[in-house]
Amino acid sequence: MKRFFTLFLSVLTVLAAACSNQNDQGMETASGAPVDAAFTLEPTEPVAGGTITFSVKVTQEGKPVDDAREVSFEWWKDGQEKHETIPAKLAADGVYTAQQTISEPGSYFVYYHVTARDFHNMRKTPFTVKAADSNSPAGANTSEQTATGHEHHGQAASGEAHAPSGVDFHLMPPDELAAQSEAAMLVHLMKDNQPFSGGTVKFEFWTGNEAKHSFVDAKESSAGQYEGKLTFPAAGDYTVKVHLEKGDIHDHKDFAVTVK
Repeated sequence: MKRFFTLFLSVLTVLAAACSNQNDQGMETASGAPVDAAFTLEPTEPVAGGTITFSVKVTQEGKPVDDAREVSFEWWKDGQEKHETIPAKLAADGVYTAQQTISEPGSYFVYYHVTARDFHNMRKTPFTVKAADSNSPAGANTSEQTATGHEHHGQAASGEAHAPSGVDFHLMPPDELAAQSEAAMLVHLMKDNQPFSGGTVKFEFWTGNEAKHSFVDAKESSAGQYEGKLTFPAAGDYTVKVHLEKGDIHDHKDFAVTVK
């Protein structure tokens, strides 16, 4: 009997050590190195009515990332509230591309959004579209930019809004929202391509024209990333208003989400 217990304890010790090693390895894999992104615009001097190719090369420790969860490009004309978001597809070796035709000349901005391996990268780049009959230079156009970008643990991007304060709001709800289930709602705040930290952020949400609104305080979980736990009482279409306060900045932006 004594020999049996000794053997039993030995087996438990070996199993515990194996599990510990697996957990350690899992933690190392999950933490990982940051995911980097390099943006390219082709042609470097786009012309109105022509095809523009947005590209971003995604790497981790110098190696291509071909399994990004989501890559998209969001673009808009300077001064306009309406934004267009187009999904990107993997071309090869960590390069994701999307094409767009812009008919009006003028100054524009584009954000790339990369969600890969528990990191979210985003960065804004200005570019200029020339008139079709213009030979003038493209002006403030950035054809390539390599940066770590805005890196955060999070889910796929769902919306982007740009406030008068100059702070960019990027809401990231879960892929699916279920009624009466607590959901982690993330919002990334950026200003001048830098994470906007130290703000007081609150989520307000309601459906339709109901008078009762719910409020949830958000906490800054990492630089420029704020998280709150929201529970939607029933299925339907909701408005989520993100409130931001910091010093003289008092701003808010609305986003639409659907709860199933």
